[in-house]
Amino acid sequence: MKRVSDGLQRLPHKTLSGWLAVFIALVCISLTLATAWQIWESASDRLASARAGVFNVARGVEQHAIDTVRQADNTLRNLAERIEVDGMGPEQRLRLHALMARNVVDVEGLQGLFIYDEQGNWVANSFTQEPSNKNNSDRDYFIYHRDNPSVLVNVGSIVVSRTTGELIIPVSRRLETAEGRFAGVVLATLPVAYFQTFFASLNVENDGVILLARDNGDLLARRPTLDALMTTNITKGEIFSKHLPYHASGVVFVTSVVDKVERLYAYRRVDGLPLVIAAGLSSASVYASWWDYVLRSLLITGLLIVVLSALGYLIWRQIQQLLVAQRELGAAHRELEQIAHTDGLTGIANRRRFDTVLASEWTRSRLDQVPLALILLDIDWFKQYNDRYGHVQGDECLKRVARLIRDALPTQGLAARYGGEEFVVLLPGMAQGDACAVAERICAAIAEDRLEHAGSPLGYVTISAGVVSTLSTAAATATDLLACADHCLYGAKKQGRNRVCAESSAECATA
Repeated sequence: MKRVSDGLQRLPHKTLSGWLAVFIALVCISLTLATAWQIWESASDRLASARAGVFNVARGVEQHAIDTVRQADNTLRNLAERIEVDGMGPEQRLRLHALMARNVVDVEGLQGLFIYDEQGNWVANSFTQEPSNKNNSDRDYFIYHRDNPSVLVNVGSIVVSRTTGELIIPVSRRLETAEGRFAGVVLATLPVAYFQTFFASLNVENDGVILLARDNGDLLARRPTLDALMTTNITKGEIFSKHLPYHASGVVFVTSVVDKVERLYAYRRVDGLPLVIAAGLSSASVYASWWDYVLRSLLITGLLIVVLSALGYLIWRQIQQLLVAQRELGAAHRELEQIAHTDGLTGIANRRRFDTVLASEWTRSRLDQVPLALILLDIDWFKQYNDRYGHVQGDECLKRVARLIRDALPTQGLAARYGGEEFVVLLPGMAQGDACAVAERICAAIAEDRLEHAGSPLGYVTISAGVVSTLSTAAATATDLLACADHCLYGAKKQGRNRVCAESSAECATA
């Protein structure tokens, strides 16, 4: 217990409490920083995963669009070559109808095939072999090929089929004469519903978007679909206005111009075709699982911080209680030590304390070659005092004398009750002459106090003293020194009391 107590004393309780608080704070800060780092890493991983996912969806949509349009274009190429070889005479129209009808069945995604002459009149189609008096010269795709000498495939904006009433995407090619003059148009129609159905099979979450558009911003297909799909143009959107002019593909966060929802979009300009595709995941869906992770992490970290703080507080309370107990134990120990070394009646040192200090000072005197003086005192005619005034008053007399002795001592002196009405004073480092002066001062103080003593010839309490010093006696031990002092005290008593006698003194002084 002594060792633990000393350790606690070496580390003040305020310092110990402060270091405990710092430790708990550092642990909590470390947990918070580690959690923040994990959350940041998780956000980066989630974003990377979302970017890869939406990019793959966009690539899938792009490939589907390329395959569909290329198959339609290949069919149109074959028809154009057949027309260049066989012409579009009445006899050829039946064979062209049969060929187109087979192609519509064989080529996935085709709704119909059509051939128009240079006036826009229907020459043949995949729906019926009956002649038709319909004219499509007003269609944008017809006007485009009539006015544009390019023989490349053209993907037009959405129109309503004049055959089925469905929304269709026209894919067309220019027909030319041998001299290079405009000879008409071959047309393949792709149902918007075909793309919508394909888009619906892809996983882009509830708020996700997939779209197919012309490079002029006209929408061709979209998931989710729009009532005004046919008339919607998205050139004012950020993808067309800010990104496509500089990069043919990319993955960016963009707020939709259609529904104002922020999404992570992967966009691509389709190589070789006048098409743009895009797939987008809403920011909410991108980070939905991440937010769940954040909430769980913060909850767990918060609970750990609360638990650590609570444990730290409990430890701090235990330390405070331990320190209080240590202080109380120290006080009790000092009190017990004081009791053990103090005379219970007079309040000065007792015989045990005197013996301990005498042994220590005797050894130091011998080792350091310094003097050690001792005064032995005895109250004169104390038995008569007790007999006359009683033991209660006798105790009060002892207390009063002890106080006067203690008050008359120099700083280094130790006063103790030796036994009964005897007192002893130990004076380390003091020669006999100085010790005699102290003894005389004590005797004078008690005499001047004039405590009534009817049993004394003087009428008041007095005291006798015997003084010895290591420099004036041949005492070989501390016990010998005490015996010499007792011999001097006996001399003082024998010579009439109320006086000081010293070893080897020619005569004893009278107080």
